[in-house]
Amino acid sequence: MKFQTTIDRRLTGRHKKSFLFTGVDNIQNKDILDIGCSFGWFEKWAIENGCKSIIGIEPDGKDLENAQKQVPGAKYIKGSVLALPLHDKSVDIVVMWEVLEHLPKNAEEKTFLEVCRVLTDGGKLCLSIPNCTFWSCILDPAWWLIGHRHYSEERLRKIAVETGFEVEQVAYGGGFWELQSMILLYVFKWLFKREVPFKEWFEEKREAEYQSKAGWTNIFVMLKKA
Repeated sequence: MKFQTTIDRRLTGRHKKSFLFTGVDNIQNKDILDIGCSFGWFEKWAIENGCKSIIGIEPDGKDLENAQKQVPGAKYIKGSVLALPLHDKSVDIVVMWEVLEHLPKNAEEKTFLEVCRVLTDGGKLCLSIPNCTFWSCILDPAWWLIGHRHYSEERLRKIAVETGFEVEQVAYGGGFWELQSMILLYVFKWLFKREVPFKEWFEEKREAEYQSKAGWTNIFVMLKKA
């Protein structure tokens, strides 16, 4: 099957873990900013669960166009987290799923400060990042090929405190099947432009890993603006 960027084909256990981690109660009647909105998967969930408004930001115009087609109820802006086109204290929640590691090197503090600027007092930042462990790094093809960054919980806590946040919650997810699926995704998406064989079977395995409390490939962090 040809590779597709629709929400029903791309939604994985990691995305569903992000929903559970954020929590429906936290988003209801809230103004949300999704940095790195990709194909609009979080926008769809947030709108269906009662957010007041949601803005998706992406630097890639094609991704924004795809998200707009799939989830027209959100607002989309082409831009960067390093210079957010929003007023001070204008959103209640910011989410940033698997984005930090793709930003320019050493841009973490500037990113957190910019997020802090647009958050209301007491507002929250929810994010996920690749965990820095031996196996999660060594089995990540992007870590070898392009220097895909991984982070430790300690490093994230340090950056958070230095940029005006308090750590409210930390969780882990993913494991062997997450890494195996990502390796296959790189091969079939970029070389063959096709879906991974037995995709549904792999997704079941990934989802079970993210439902477990013993995950180790990804870190989920909830921060509160101090």
